Amino acid sequence: MYKRILVTLDGSPLSEAVLPQVERLVAGTYTSVTLLRVAELPEQTVARRVQTPMPAVIVGGGPALTTKTEPQFAETRGQAIRRVKEEAKAYLNEKARPLRAKGIEVESAARLGHAAKEIIDYARTHDVDLITMSTHGRSGLGKMLVGSVAGRVLLSGVKPVLLFRPDRME
Repeated sequence: MYKRILVTLDGSPLSEAVLPQVERLVAGTYTSVTLLRVAELPEQTVARRVQTPMPAVIVGGGPALTTKTEPQFAETRGQAIRRVKEEAKAYLNEKARPLRAKGIEVESAARLGHAAKEIIDYARTHDVDLITMSTHGRSGLGKMLVGSVAGRVLLSGVKPVLLFRPDRME
C-alpha cells in the first residue's frame, strides 16, 4: 500500500475531480496526501503607461520639449511572486480542509514554474510513493498541439502515476 500520495492541482475544477477518487483510495489506510499546486511564474504588472517630460533639447534655435512613455508598475516581480504563492497556499488550504475533516493526513506545497518540471522535481526530492492527477483526456493531434503535463510526468518515470480522466469517473 502507498504511504504518501502526491496529488497535483492546477486550480481548475477538472484537476479537483481527482480529490474524491484519492479520498476513496486512502479511506481506512494510514496514507498521507500532499496537495501540490504549481503556478506560473508571474511577471511584474504594468498598471498604465505614463508620459514623462524629457529635458529641453535645442533644435534649430529653439527649445523643444519631448515626452517619453514609461510604465508605471502596479506591483514588482517580487510582489507578484509573493501574491501568487499566497494565493496558491490559500487555494490548497481550502482543498485540504474537507480531506482533513475526514481524518486524512494532508500536507500542501506551492511551487512556481513549469508544471511538469516542478511536479517531477517535487516527486524526486520528497518521499512520495504515487502521483495522482486528472487528465484532459486529449489524444493524438490535440495532445501534440497542446502538450500534456500528465504525459510528461508519466513519461518521466520518476514515480508511479495514477491518471484520472474525469469524464470516465462517474
